[in-house]
Amino acid sequence: MTLTAAPSAVAPLARHLAGPLDDDAAPVLVLSHGITDSAACWIEAIDRWTGAGYRVVALDARGHGDSPRWDASDLADHTATAARLATDLETALEDLRTRGLRGEGPLRAPLAVVGHSMGGVTSLDVAAHRPDLVDVALAEDPAFVTPAWRRLLAARAFQQVREMKQIAADPQARFDLEMANNPTWSPREVRASVEAACGVDLGFIAMGCVSPPTPWQEVIDSLAVPTLIVTGTERVVLRGDNLTNITRRANASITTAVIEGAPHCVRRTFPDRFHAITDPWLKRHLDQQGR
Repeated sequence: MTLTAAPSAVAPLARHLAGPLDDDAAPVLVLSHGITDSAACWIEAIDRWTGAGYRVVALDARGHGDSPRWDASDLADHTATAARLATDLETALEDLRTRGLRGEGPLRAPLAVVGHSMGGVTSLDVAAHRPDLVDVALAEDPAFVTPAWRRLLAARAFQQVREMKQIAADPQARFDLEMANNPTWSPREVRASVEAACGVDLGFIAMGCVSPPTPWQEVIDSLAVPTLIVTGTERVVLRGDNLTNITRRANASITTAVIEGAPHCVRRTFPDRFHAITDPWLKRHLDQQGR
């Protein structure tokens, strides 16, 4: 399957389109990846979802893939950097709603934001604050963090910068290591992930930023569109009290699902189990929005 790049002038983030692009009624999935990845890292999911009749808009986050690098002003402090994550996605969605996927006119079909980790929490943040842009939200182990966790990530960011440099110095070694440690992962997605890490904006990585600045409680309480949060049980963000604290807030718009034994990359590790949960849910809620 080939991802077709949309014209760069359409939106500040690079967009890669796939699926039945001439079908104006086909629902749209807007994909947002995790930190150091790129749009290409969704390739297996894109094949499934386009095969099911969805149009897909896979975004490269700023500083990743084909998107612009970060400006110094947005890296001036952690809050400015975090705010830009949400603003970028919001701007991309506004453009899609107004201009369509290829400038064909306003988008009338239902739209779902789908994100992993950094992309997951950013998708939920925008869905919470701009429900006019989003019909449905799906997040895979979104990177909700506390203020203390934010400080820790910032303090340890130099370690991730060093790791990215090591990957760029020997990408094949990283590919071999990932495949050895994660035998169920798609080689296509691992290759894409390694390539993305080699070109990621190290200025952004040095900030230790993985989410918009909105407190997680505000995001969870504000979500009014149908929302599915999927996580695992091994080395995930939403483990233990982190997930319990979300469910205790009893937002009726939010459904949670836990895949036993899955790590942070839930979908890559157990793709069939992930899609068995997410795909019927997406179809049901997007069909309802379409009607």
